[in-house]
Amino acid sequence: MTPPKLEAVLVDVEDCIAVVKFNRPNNANALGHQTMSDLLAAFTWASDRPEVRIIVLTGVNNFFSAGMDLVGLPESGPVLPDEAVERLSAIHELLIKTPKILIAAVNGPAIGYGTSILSLFDLVYSVPDAIFFTPFVKWGLCAEACSSVTFMQIMGRQKAASLILAGERMTAQELESAGLITRILDVPKEGFLEEVMKIARRVATQPPGALKFSKELMMSPIRDSLLAANARECAGLRERSRTDEPRKAIAKFEEEQKARRSTKL
Repeated sequence: MTPPKLEAVLVDVEDCIAVVKFNRPNNANALGHQTMSDLLAAFTWASDRPEVRIIVLTGVNNFFSAGMDLVGLPESGPVLPDEAVERLSAIHELLIKTPKILIAAVNGPAIGYGTSILSLFDLVYSVPDAIFFTPFVKWGLCAEACSSVTFMQIMGRQKAASLILAGERMTAQELESAGLITRILDVPKEGFLEEVMKIARRVATQPPGALKFSKELMMSPIRDSLLAANARECAGLRERSRTDEPRKAIAKFEEEQKARRSTKL
């Protein structure tokens, strides 16, 4: 079982566990178009392999993911092209439908998509010092990865609104208490992924039929609502990407970054 060789995502396999890693260390593992394409390819490959029973998602180095890479875009057209939104939609649909056990290993800051995608995973583990926030509104866009529904289901409306509407930063401790994070693993950072792998290996020892059946029992009542949320959000991303608000927000951010750099000279 040879995993695919991809550019912006790494895929490794240990027995029945596929480990998928965001691999843009120079860009804080932000999602560019290549990353979205590679992430879909990696998840599709792992989901299509009968030998794979568990998929672990993490990031290389000290970032989980900085979310969408919206800097340095062309001067015209939607900030998120339709093909990028289609890839996102396909990723979410795959995660919603797959019978594989999904484990997220949050090894550092999780921003925007790095936070929202977590709600589609069965188990989420984090390092103690990870921070989380979703600046959807700040960028003139909207919620993604079904977070408009899942955040409220998991955390309640007010806590969800503090992330989606207010763009507040939250700690791993806060989100563990809120239910988005399964458990914080207080181990040295260099041993974090191995600690998550120990959990994955333990889950893998369970009877495979019972594991698959139990996950289906949990997903069956909510799958249709998640698919509908994904469709609404992706339609919203297409619409919002064509307004002037995202481009103005990005231009403002780039100007602020230039000003910060100039003050350091």
